[in-house]
Amino acid sequence: MNLGEDSPRFWVGKVYRLTLAAILGAVLIGWLAGAAAAADESWSREFRAIRKNQDIGYHRVSVERQGDETRVATQIELTVKLLGMVTVYTYHHRSEEVWRGGRLVSIHSRTDDNGAKLRLDAEAEGDSLRVKGTDYTGLAPGNIMPTSYWNSAFPRHDLLLNTQSGKLLKVGVSEKPVEAEDGVAPGSKRYALDGDLRLEIWYDAQGRWAKTRFQAESDGSIVDYRLVGE
Repeated sequence: MNLGEDSPRFWVGKVYRLTLAAILGAVLIGWLAGAAAAADESWSREFRAIRKNQDIGYHRVSVERQGDETRVATQIELTVKLLGMVTVYTYHHRSEEVWRGGRLVSIHSRTDDNGAKLRLDAEAEGDSLRVKGTDYTGLAPGNIMPTSYWNSAFPRHDLLLNTQSGKLLKVGVSEKPVEAEDGVAPGSKRYALDGDLRLEIWYDAQGRWAKTRFQAESDGSIVDYRLVGE
């Protein structure tokens, strides 16, 4: 016997279906919102540059993601003084990067390295990157990684683009064990680069740049990058 739409069983079933649909819809909306938030995640890092136990400046990087586009801004200011009074070295750097779909499509930078003016302007061109820099002008591979350090894929490349001058750098990379004295969070990774670029770099478990150590070319002193607030 068909009781029709006036039966209690009909209305209970309808309410149940509507409630279930609402719950599933809410879950789906929440999942999509979470996915969108992850896709549009933005973050920044500021490092203190330490040389011979003295602050010599800072290195800031800001990463903004919207959909498949990522914009990166870098600012570096370094000043080395003799006996804390006489300035013997200065370094100023600004750069802006644009990435789409995981590929670098443009980078522009200006650098003053103790009076030496350096520049880099590069744009995607087909499967390559058209580079116009102080030390190199020509084509580079489209998947080349710039030496701006923020990208955790950086140590997985053996050819790098110098973000000051456009020079192409050949490097060797090896992963090293993370030591307690490194002062980084559990789950971090540590890499050592040699060849045209020599440094150590750490990334945390989320793939964010966590620390760097390198030797200054001018006098061989060690420079440590330490996260502000740590």
